Amino acid sequence: MYRLLVVDDEKDIRENIQYLIDWSRYGINQIETAATYEEAVNKALDIRPHIILMDVKLGDGRWGYELVEHLRASGLKAVCCMISGYDEFTYVQRSMQASAKDYLLKPINEKELRRFVERAIVEELKGRLPQRQVAPPDVDPVLKVEYGTLSRITNKIIMIVKGNYRNSLSLVGIGDMFCMSSKYIGRIFLQDTGMKFSEYLMAYRMVQAKRLIESTGDKIVVIAAQVGYTQLNNFYVHFKEYYGFSPKALRGMEETEKNAYTAERNGTESPENAHMAGNEKTELPGNAGEPESEAWEKQQEGGAYGKI
Repeated sequence: MYRLLVVDDEKDIRENIQYLIDWSRYGINQIETAATYEEAVNKALDIRPHIILMDVKLGDGRWGYELVEHLRASGLKAVCCMISGYDEFTYVQRSMQASAKDYLLKPINEKELRRFVERAIVEELKGRLPQRQVAPPDVDPVLKVEYGTLSRITNKIIMIVKGNYRNSLSLVGIGDMFCMSSKYIGRIFLQDTGMKFSEYLMAYRMVQAKRLIESTGDKIVVIAAQVGYTQLNNFYVHFKEYYGFSPKALRGMEETEKNAYTAERNGTESPENAHMAGNEKTELPGNAGEPESEAWEKQQEGGAYGKI
């Protein structure tokens, strides 16, 4: 029923996307791929895809958003999502100007890809998911509300945050991009969300940081940099203020749960439980490989938070 075009100069990515999710579940029964600008134009005009996953920077020195504009000028009304290994502000800006509906960073997250596809089919193509399934609400991870309940300007601001939260962002820069006053769009964002832009940006970074701590073994200092923090102390302060516990404590909780699960499967008592049996008070296990978090914990005990 639906046709998909994947445009990326990297062969592995073109192939992996085809198997990342069960496309047939969404009624997508034809998938074509293209590696260059010219090949993509020919494929698009030939099969008339309903959905396009477009790499921002193509290997032949051309730009994906230029290709999207070219196809729209040719009368093709496909729902486009930009995919990129770059989270630079300029790329997000140009993608929005080209009318892209989403911007996903590589490596592509399966859940984010599913949400885009379901939203594209239901909201943009006005179709239904197979077997009369209703697309799950596309809910913002910070606001806990559906994007459809927010204004167009707020949704564009959130899209910029999603694609560029690792870098420095400000309402002044976003206002310049929209050719609008930063005070005006800030007021709309506050009315829509109940949060200042700076509060939302910090919260979104915290959500992403928690996800990385839980799903990777990267050091906390590396994760802090991945979500846009150059000062580790600031990251620790914001994380603990937002969640009520430190990044080190979260990683300790993860290790405790893993050890308990392993012990349960092996029919033995976990090291944590054995320790607690003889000591009512115990601390969450830390990460011995991260002396920077140890230093931060000691700093908090002395009441020194440092400059934020």
